[in-house]
Amino acid sequence: QKLFSLIPKGTKTILDVGCGSGKTAQKLTEMGYIVECVSPSKLLNKYAQGILGDKTPVHTAKFEDFKSDKKFDLVMFSESFQYIPIDESLSGAKKFLNPNGHILVADFFQRDNLPERGLLGGGHDWSKWEEKLPKHDLKKLYEQDITKETSGTMALVNSMTNQVIKPIYDLGLMLAEDRKPKLLRFLKWWKKEKFAKIENKHFTGQRNAENFVKYKKYMMYLFQV
Repeated sequence: QKLFSLIPKGTKTILDVGCGSGKTAQKLTEMGYIVECVSPSKLLNKYAQGILGDKTPVHTAKFEDFKSDKKFDLVMFSESFQYIPIDESLSGAKKFLNPNGHILVADFFQRDNLPERGLLGGGHDWSKWEEKLPKHDLKKLYEQDITKETSGTMALVNSMTNQVIKPIYDLGLMLAEDRKPKLLRFLKWWKKEKFAKIENKHFTGQRNAENFVKYKKYMMYLFQV
């Protein structure tokens, strides 16, 4: 609801960048917007196209490589901004906008003024974002830090990991130890760094709300060209 509330009045056409499973685009079409999607994932795009139907095209391409003669009133990056280089995302969005069009960004950034990175990956470096943004000559209409409000999601992720995923992981190792002990020992030796990384990242309880606030900065922006 917060994301949709930032869509400017008069917006009719939207390019959804990194549409995922298509649920956001589906809601936008139900609200009366004309939507097109672009995402590099063939698998997700197949699913998205299935729920969106033929009236909402889903293009399979990286946003940096996407080509279209169409122009849109709004280009939306809903948790997809972090996967595209900053300069390419902003300059690319401007290329697909109608005059006085808008760019909507909702995503998290990596705080880079800390001595360590932590286990929560993803997000552009905040200092790089602040350095590059002024070069793109965009009018900032809205800016809000919602890090604390969104950090609760990580509490849910941490709880699910410990209560659901960890037991399944442990059970899988137990079954492998029982049925293929030599193979498991070989894999643990061959991929010991991989096993250690997985267990340290997901099963130490560090992917939580407190660390999200510490290492991340979740921002919402609305720009006008």
